[in-house]
Amino acid sequence: MGAYNQIFKAGGVNFDKHAPFYAVPQFKDAYFPIASTKTALARKSMHSPPFSKEAVRRSEHLITDMLAKFLDLLSGYVSGARPVDLTMGVRCLTADISMNYAFQRPFNALDEDGFQSQVIMGTDASSRLFQWLAYFPGFVGGVFRVAENLPEWLIRRYMRPFALVNWCLEVCRDQIAYLQNRSPSENTIRTVFDINLNPNREKGQFTPTTSEMGADAFALLVAGTDTVAVTTVMITWALLNNPQMMQRLKAELREVMPGREDTVDWAGLEKLPYLRAVIREGLRLGYGAPGRLPRVVPSAGAVLCGQKIPAGTVVSSSAYVYHQDPHTFTDPQTFRPERWLAPPTGGSSEMDAKFVPFSKGSRSCIGINLAYAELDLIVAHLYRRFDVSNAGTTDADMQWKDCLAPVTKGHLKVTVKESVD
Repeated sequence: MGAYNQIFKAGGVNFDKHAPFYAVPQFKDAYFPIASTKTALARKSMHSPPFSKEAVRRSEHLITDMLAKFLDLLSGYVSGARPVDLTMGVRCLTADISMNYAFQRPFNALDEDGFQSQVIMGTDASSRLFQWLAYFPGFVGGVFRVAENLPEWLIRRYMRPFALVNWCLEVCRDQIAYLQNRSPSENTIRTVFDINLNPNREKGQFTPTTSEMGADAFALLVAGTDTVAVTTVMITWALLNNPQMMQRLKAELREVMPGREDTVDWAGLEKLPYLRAVIREGLRLGYGAPGRLPRVVPSAGAVLCGQKIPAGTVVSSSAYVYHQDPHTFTDPQTFRPERWLAPPTGGSSEMDAKFVPFSKGSRSCIGINLAYAELDLIVAHLYRRFDVSNAGTTDADMQWKDCLAPVTKGHLKVTVKESVD
């Protein structure tokens, strides 16, 4: 873990990102793939304020408004006449939350019949293309660059994944245009892109180009949709296979929400130990970005794990490796929330140190507080209001591959009924 902390620590000598790995044209203007840590932090500093814990609490209604809509839509499935594609449903929810949080204007992905949203199909197409990045970064980037210069009709007809990605980018740029033309009276909360459009010059801030903001919006959409949605699906699958855990969670939720349609704010949910343990275990097995994240050894070289590593060497780390370390996480492939509870049941500083679903240091995910708020609110209110049952999903369906975020082979299909008060 010492090598990981050295590579990803905030401040000190920077291990910049390995540029070819992130050289995908659709994200080329976003700040997260910028190789230089120093350059990226100038953009990140403008993005960070709306994602602080205090800012997320002030903007909590942007999450709960979308969640209430999702739960009401799920109630339409209570008759049991047809199963719910929960994988798509939760992804529609998290996409709408991400855009509502960024623009105070959702994509309305939840409005699509059966949650079959074109927005989600676009982010899914983008994610699936990333599975080749770790092995053929130059080739994948080249394919994207070729696709950029092809006629639109040709892309739509023969290269649907690229067409969906381009469509999502265009929608994100439309969202930026909406903010630029919005009247001041409509601006109730200062979002990340409001800050971009009205920078603080005294702090050295600047206005990114429309292309840069559009790329940042698309990156926010992909990252904000996948991490929370994947974790929610992983948690649901684990609870369906462990009824005792499900009942323990429901019992804890009934203590703060006696009625199935009662609500509790994020601050209240943070006090529930078993819910928090379930969320952390879901993140441990959801991984965030499970694959290798390459960094470049700086000009002075480095000593990692006792070995001298020359400058320019590309080194990688993986959340999957740390989260599956059997010396830290006993029986690591098993979903066991109890490991996170207070000793002697579980919990340890070593587990906290190797828990990296959002990475660490200066290039860590800025959306960590928003993600925790979403997960707490979604899981708590979903399982207080509904009893969920498996509708034919198999272990094979839930096997996943690394597409920058985990992408399962199939979708989680469930039936729902109202919980008993």
